[in-house]
Amino acid sequence: MQAGAAGWHDNITAMEICVVYLAWAGAEPAAVARFVTSLAAHPAGTDHTLVVAWKGYEDPAELGEARQALAGVAHEELVIDAAGLDLSSYRAAAERVSAQAICFLNTESVILGDGWLDALSGHLSSPRVGLVGATGSYESQLSNARWPVRLLRTGRYPPFPNPHVRTNAFMLRRATMLDLWWPAVSSKRAAWELESGNRSVTRQIEARGLAALVVGRDGQGYPSERWRDSRTFRVDDQPNLLVADRRTRDYATAAPRVAQRLTRLAWGAGSGTPSPVPAPAG
Repeated sequence: MQAGAAGWHDNITAMEICVVYLAWAGAEPAAVARFVTSLAAHPAGTDHTLVVAWKGYEDPAELGEARQALAGVAHEELVIDAAGLDLSSYRAAAERVSAQAICFLNTESVILGDGWLDALSGHLSSPRVGLVGATGSYESQLSNARWPVRLLRTGRYPPFPNPHVRTNAFMLRRATMLDLWWPAVSSKRAAWELESGNRSVTRQIEARGLAALVVGRDGQGYPSERWRDSRTFRVDDQPNLLVADRRTRDYATAAPRVAQRLTRLAWGAGSGTPSPVPAPAG
């Protein structure tokens, strides 16, 4: 951890932490194995319970293969209804686990840094912080929409810049989460609204007077005005990214022109070169 991390846990000295890993049936078979490999390679840095939420597994053979990837990994299991998208499943899991704080990871998550959970939970331990995540963006669903679609979306989404913590590798207090507006999410549109709409998770947290931070591999917590500077999402080669997912990999493997477009969507045109970030340890 960087200097200045001492005292993170002063406010919650014995936080009960649950990590919920959502494993979807039908995902690339190697996805669970990639997650488990990254979990073994990068110690969490703090005590926690790992809960694997199996979603949509109807084929016993497919479930058995996925479970085999977790052989030797201490964990508990939940079976989640196949209906709904990730955000609905996270809410369902939160209602069934017992913990003060929950970190949610999706099927495609790959951990990239040691002490990753300690970094996230450490910043969440501040009474001034209500939400932390590995990535955030300023993107608006209005920015790239054609006129008829843009007209339909107006009133549902803020214009750019629209700071929001992306809803993978994010963490919040369980009691707070269960008190938020969190409708059933059965479509991409509903997922976009809850992640980045006028009533996004981030905006609901901020409306309570709490901060939403992006946490980098360097252990630092970045307020929304410094998210681009954190170099965690769609900037350069994302050197400070703590937990990768499909979207961060899409950017990392994109052709230069596509990568530039993705950067503009996330951070705007002509936003300049971000401030230097210390190289992550290890």
